[in-house]
Amino acid sequence: MLIAEDFLLLAVDDETGKTANVDNLGVRLAGALLADLSDARKTLLRGAPEAGATKEEREKAGDATIIVTDNSPAGHVALDAALQAVLATPDAPARKVVEAISKDAEENLLAALVERGILEKEESKLFRMLPVTRWPAADSSHETALRANLTKVLVEGAEPDERTATLISLLHGSGLIAGLVGKEQRKAAQERAEEIAGSEWGVATVATQVAIAASVAAVATVGAAVAAAVILQAQKDDAAVAAPAEAAAPVETPAV
Repeated sequence: MLIAEDFLLLAVDDETGKTANVDNLGVRLAGALLADLSDARKTLLRGAPEAGATKEEREKAGDATIIVTDNSPAGHVALDAALQAVLATPDAPARKVVEAISKDAEENLLAALVERGILEKEESKLFRMLPVTRWPAADSSHETALRANLTKVLVEGAEPDERTATLISLLHGSGLIAGLVGKEQRKAAQERAEEIAGSEWGVATVATQVAIAASVAAVATVGAAVAAAVILQAQKDDAAVAAPAEAAAPVETPAV
């Protein structure tokens, strides 16, 4: 499962199949896909903030450059579409790349979840005229385990692994954290999510800026996405991330 898929599953109500009212959901999902691309060793970032960066440094994360290091297909419709979006926007700042990824992010992720039997696609018409599509759960086993793991971290104080920290950091500020726990636990869960987002993990600490006006929220989410991706890559390949730009740049290969 992709981090972006986990994010989307938490945004879709299992029974009604409706997507939660999350500002700039497509951009947030694109940010998660950027982290997934880095986790899959498809990309590196140049000029992104490092773990422990100041708030001012993190706010400039949207200016980082994404470098494709492996353009072979990942075998996932959403991840491959995101990779193609990166290839189609060479040398563009990360915020522009994420905006490009966001155009089809939700649609591609939903299609992948339906194909694997995790969600169902139900189409109907409101008042016999207006088309309505809903995505109720077909198999909730993964989401149930996901929620249990997040509860352990957000409420019980368990230490998150790298992937869980990334997901929580991207969820922080989305309004979805509150829905993961009971009403009496929401304040503690929000505080824990904020702690993780700004912790030594250095993951997605710009996420707190997301819930604002649409254009500004998009830029803030891009910053969160870049911060998340860079820490994931740094954990796996510190030398490659720290290498000079000319050494890090891959040999040009045709897009798949």
